[in-house]
Amino acid sequence: MKVLLINPPEGKVYGKFKSPDHPPLGLAYLGAVLLKSGHSVKIIDIDADGISLSNLKEIIANYSLIGLTATTPTFGQASKIFEVVKENSRAITVLGGIHATIYPEECIKNENIDFLVRGEGEETFLELLDSLEKKKEISSIKGISFKKNKKIIHNPNRDLIKNLDDLPFPARELFKHSNYSYPDSFLSPVMPIMTSRGCPHACTYCCTKYIFSRKVRFRSSKNVMEEIEHLIKKYKVKEIHIWDDNFTLNKQRVKQIHDEILSKAIKIKFAFPNGLRADQVDEDILRWLKEMGTYSVCFGVESGNQIILDNVEKGTNLAQIEKAYELSKKIGLETWGFFMFGLPGETSETIKNTINFAKKIDPDVAKFHILKPFPGTKIFDQLKKQNLITNYNFDDYGIHTKPVHRLPNISEEDLINASKKAYREFYLRPLKIFKHALRIKSFNRFKVNVRTAFDLLKTIK
Repeated sequence: MKVLLINPPEGKVYGKFKSPDHPPLGLAYLGAVLLKSGHSVKIIDIDADGISLSNLKEIIANYSLIGLTATTPTFGQASKIFEVVKENSRAITVLGGIHATIYPEECIKNENIDFLVRGEGEETFLELLDSLEKKKEISSIKGISFKKNKKIIHNPNRDLIKNLDDLPFPARELFKHSNYSYPDSFLSPVMPIMTSRGCPHACTYCCTKYIFSRKVRFRSSKNVMEEIEHLIKKYKVKEIHIWDDNFTLNKQRVKQIHDEILSKAIKIKFAFPNGLRADQVDEDILRWLKEMGTYSVCFGVESGNQIILDNVEKGTNLAQIEKAYELSKKIGLETWGFFMFGLPGETSETIKNTINFAKKIDPDVAKFHILKPFPGTKIFDQLKKQNLITNYNFDDYGIHTKPVHRLPNISEEDLINASKKAYREFYLRPLKIFKHALRIKSFNRFKVNVRTAFDLLKTIK
């Protein structure tokens, strides 16, 4: 079957940009599975490829099935694309991704969506595709939702993929890599990989468990090494970003990957922009990461107040976080910190705690975001029950959009001011400015610093 996969526009989610940061790895995995099974596949990343809805009309006529992935804030854009598809072609339409998984009833009601693929998509999408092509019964396909005689049907959930080594490497050849910026990289070319799926933790603001569950599945170190060598040979990569949620959960596996990289004398850079957990690193692990070529690590701090961390069931404490930064700096790793304002229990005092804690642990780069309580999460239900959600338009649930909730003693405007205050106090310190000047060790890093400086100037007005 001739299949077109589309990543919808994300400008409202991540802000305006000249080019997106990186290709969607989920679609790359799906494309690889379909290609392996003999289907014809094309991927369009709307932002990266500069495709307009009018351009899309000319493209879609050649495809028999069109699939989109969507997060909660991009579902509105996906809906517009499905409308164009149905008005200008006879293609079957399929929606996958996190929003289809957490809001299946609402999504399948859309008259322009024929099928939903819920949860992990590779096996479900392939089985659906084969059944449609061969005109086989679809009622037994686990993980799909559809309409039959105007009745909505949700088939049972599909089991997780047992062995991630069985998946082919992402079909990166389906993307125009020059259209992506990889802004946080040190060297180029750079590409992302995922070596595990799932997260055992219960953070109340996170949606990851609804796709990959709380059961962590690891690819073997051998399989990971094969992909790293593949990227070096085929794409000449000089840097790899590891996007796992829990790369360091299994200490022995970290050591195995470290040992294999050193034994093969692989000389490339690694970074962990998706973040590590402070309670899952020790001096051994951080030293192994450094020795295998890692130069940058990130930690999701969230708050500088222990009660707030406990409220969101983070499972870490401030002492663990301080220790993680202390060890990372001792070993010579660049450090990033992610902080979040607007979590349950937030007050003007806890905001001060977070800003002061950020300055105390002093990561090289700090990002201060305002909570977006995504539907399906425990935190969304808590805030909704207390009538603290102020905006139910999911188009506005992007990272850089205005707050969509308030707290008993904190308004939406207070949250915006907290973020601006945090950026001012953290970055406009003479020593921090001097340290950032020292970070400029490559042209790409120079571009990142310049862009960050302009973004900060806009943020702290």
